[in-house]
Amino acid sequence: MEQINLAVTWKLELKKLCSKLTMIRAVLQDAEDRGLLSSPPVKIWLGKLRDVAREAEDVVDEVAYERLRREVEFENQLKKVCCFFFTLSNPLVFRLKMNNKINNLITSIVEINDEATQFGLQSRLAGHMLESRSNPTTTYSCLGYCSEVIGRKDDVSKIVDLLINSSNKQPLSVISIWGMGGLGKTTLVKSVLKDEKISKHFGKIMFVCVSEDFDVKRILKEIFESLTQMSCSIENLSTLVETIRGKLENENYLLILDDVWNEDSLKWEALRGCLLEINKNRGSRMVVTTRSEKVALTMGTVDEHMYHLKGLKHEECWSIMEQRAFGDSLVPNPELEGIGRQIAKKCGGVPLVANVIGAAMGNKKDRCEWLSIKNLDAWDSLKDDREVGIQRILQLSFDRLPSSTLKQCFAFCSILPKDYPIQKEVLIQLWMAEGYLQPPEGSSMVTEDIGNKCFNDLLSYSLIEEERDSHGNIYKMHDLIHDLAMHNSKSETLIFKASSERNIAHVQHLNLVDSGERMPTNFEEVAKKLHSLFCEADNFSKMSESFKRLHILKLWGADKLHQLPVSVGKMKHLRFLDISGANIKEVPQFIMKLYNLQTFRFMNCHSIEEQPKGVENLVNLKHIYFNNEKCMPVGIGRLTNLQTLGLFVVGQQGGNQIEELGSLSRLKGELWISHLEHVENYSESSKAKLCEKIGVDKLKLEWKWGRNIMESKIDETVLEGLQPYSSLRSFIVKGYGGEKCPSWMNCSLGESFFLNNLVELNLEFCDQLKCIPNMSGFSALQQFNIIRCKELTSVGDEAFVLPISLRQLLVSYCPRLETIGDSLCTLTCLEDLELNGCENLRPIPSVNGLSSLKKLSIVDCDGLVYLPIGLSSCTALKVLWISNCRNLISISEDLKKLHSLVVLRIHDCKNLRSIPEENLPSNIGVDWVGKTNIYNTSSSTAQCSMRSDN
Repeated sequence: MEQINLAVTWKLELKKLCSKLTMIRAVLQDAEDRGLLSSPPVKIWLGKLRDVAREAEDVVDEVAYERLRREVEFENQLKKVCCFFFTLSNPLVFRLKMNNKINNLITSIVEINDEATQFGLQSRLAGHMLESRSNPTTTYSCLGYCSEVIGRKDDVSKIVDLLINSSNKQPLSVISIWGMGGLGKTTLVKSVLKDEKISKHFGKIMFVCVSEDFDVKRILKEIFESLTQMSCSIENLSTLVETIRGKLENENYLLILDDVWNEDSLKWEALRGCLLEINKNRGSRMVVTTRSEKVALTMGTVDEHMYHLKGLKHEECWSIMEQRAFGDSLVPNPELEGIGRQIAKKCGGVPLVANVIGAAMGNKKDRCEWLSIKNLDAWDSLKDDREVGIQRILQLSFDRLPSSTLKQCFAFCSILPKDYPIQKEVLIQLWMAEGYLQPPEGSSMVTEDIGNKCFNDLLSYSLIEEERDSHGNIYKMHDLIHDLAMHNSKSETLIFKASSERNIAHVQHLNLVDSGERMPTNFEEVAKKLHSLFCEADNFSKMSESFKRLHILKLWGADKLHQLPVSVGKMKHLRFLDISGANIKEVPQFIMKLYNLQTFRFMNCHSIEEQPKGVENLVNLKHIYFNNEKCMPVGIGRLTNLQTLGLFVVGQQGGNQIEELGSLSRLKGELWISHLEHVENYSESSKAKLCEKIGVDKLKLEWKWGRNIMESKIDETVLEGLQPYSSLRSFIVKGYGGEKCPSWMNCSLGESFFLNNLVELNLEFCDQLKCIPNMSGFSALQQFNIIRCKELTSVGDEAFVLPISLRQLLVSYCPRLETIGDSLCTLTCLEDLELNGCENLRPIPSVNGLSSLKKLSIVDCDGLVYLPIGLSSCTALKVLWISNCRNLISISEDLKKLHSLVVLRIHDCKNLRSIPEENLPSNIGVDWVGKTNIYNTSSSTAQCSMRSDN
């Protein structure tokens, strides 16, 4: 036992060091609170103290690692046969080494303490502990920005007019929006893109954030990704240009280059040459946003296309602040409103300032606090120099953050490049790896809960922005806010590029972005102290021996990585490892010695051929990410601390049995279980204990598709045993071979229904499924997709009622489907109805009463003879798409009542000869309608295309 409980041998020394470490942290926090960092001598002294603190933390961490190593080795030895005599490495050498380190550190602390007399801090370090400060509770004012952009309606209208009605006949006309930082140029452009006239006028729209790196190949790759929503692996410039040309040929496109800093005309000409090679349509446009008029001129903008964005009016600034501070609630009293309006006048018309200050006011809804904001000296600097003034105002928002933890978490964000999309769960895991998320003594909160609260706090203070798109929520940080984070990282964070020049002596967090072969000066010395490294994989391989203290290692461009350096296995302090995309054939065994590892990401490692073994040694692992079935670790069920798994591949006899899931009671988020055909009965599947997994809110169950009927007969009993917990929000079933859904999905079996939080339900490739459950109790269901269920004959009849909350219904390639019942007409919230490949559906169901319907798509449905009954009642309909409906013979007069219609597309309906112009809505412009087989009609207000291949 002496070998296992190694730290007990010298408890006294460790206790002494830990006590000193606690005091050092208190002194550092006290100095920051008292504003002593502005004094150069104090700053130097505190720097020494901070360095000693880090060394002390590493020593304590190394002791903890050694204890874990010995525990794991001891347990593994016990499992071996004939283990009566086994040896572990002698602890004496390690103990002597640690004793020397501890004594040296304590000596250093005493010496530094002697220097503190002149600063009045030595008594703190000598042993007087600071009183604990309680962190103020944050009241969330309004998470995310309000959907309406305040004060820019006229600007949007003018820019839309410039884009659509410009007389400029150049092949690529450039419109530049320029103005100082914080005015909302990017927000303005995104508002322009939401205008219906833009979506109607341009066939393709691409958005690329350029920032300071104006690299032609990178911009073209991001244009490709914006077009296809896929990552681009094309490296050859000519191939890239040719590929994009195939996507944009004959299209009028709109390209947004956001946040451009380039003043080099040669770089612009290189990009312009590529764009002209791609497409020379004279209707194409480019919008550039920039802080500099010179940049706008460099990009070839003519005078009439230069749009100088000005500040907002005082009243508009107050509207922003009011929204941030109170959301939809009223200001509680006239006095607060009066103070707020006076503060709004000081904002200089800058919406970023109004947003951040409004958030601070919302978190401190107190008259005295508001008056203190109003009377800040920093407002004067906003009058003298707006750029400097904005930074000073933003700095005050940082200073007023309620806790040192929140300040640390915010400052750490500076390691992410500007305009980098922030993944919430990843950022929280990075904070956790750096040890920022320590729960208060006696608290039951886990680190992830603290991280979630910190993230939401930063949102509420407008230091992180939330945006919504078709893929859900994304998060970003404004450039000026990123500068604020960098300023407050105390020179500990550096994003290094090949052109960078900076003293990196105190750098703790390093992001080597496009550094090429060039490393920072004194890199070897600094590398030994680094805590975080974001780096190109090929560069890391050359210098991996240099890193001793890394907590975080994230490799970019890991597809060039064919072998992970052995030195990674020696990184005792490593908590976060991301080698996603690595071109390795196996996860090396030395990874399994990283006993402190909390997060391991190896997504898209498609070359891996063998399942990783020894993962049970990673006793601190909480989050593991992979999406290759061959990456499924052996023995995952022994990681009882695991919270994120993502994919669980059920193995055949001998490994990865589904019962291993039963011990993973802390799982959260998404869980995808594949190869369920290897589960034989209810007894086996119920051992997964899905009904006890409170934190799992998205569940995907998948069987191998295309099995014969005899093989799939047991699927019903297996699915019966996979009942999830009631909080489930998304449920996907794929390849299921049963004829009916499990009893726990059927609302008709009881008055109360436990899946009433379900938002999304997908039934995919369920070949034998003959009926769907009664879903009347799915009170929150918004999206229901039925895809390739060959035996399904009816949907939404009297026995199987659809929920009225439904917003999207997709029924795709169900060849035997004959009816969609009358419950469809009760779906007053339905916005999207798509019927694809349902050739036996007769008649097409009525859409009468679907007043919220915005999109109706009917494809490969031979039962469509006339337009659906009740179409004229769909007053919100914007898109009507009909394709390959061979029996469609006429388009009724109902169409002309659809005044909201934006897109009408009718393709490959061979019995439809023509559409009388009088049957079309007045807002659909028709250039020509005749008796030929192909009609192409369009206008500046709408799109209409009709095609027949008869």
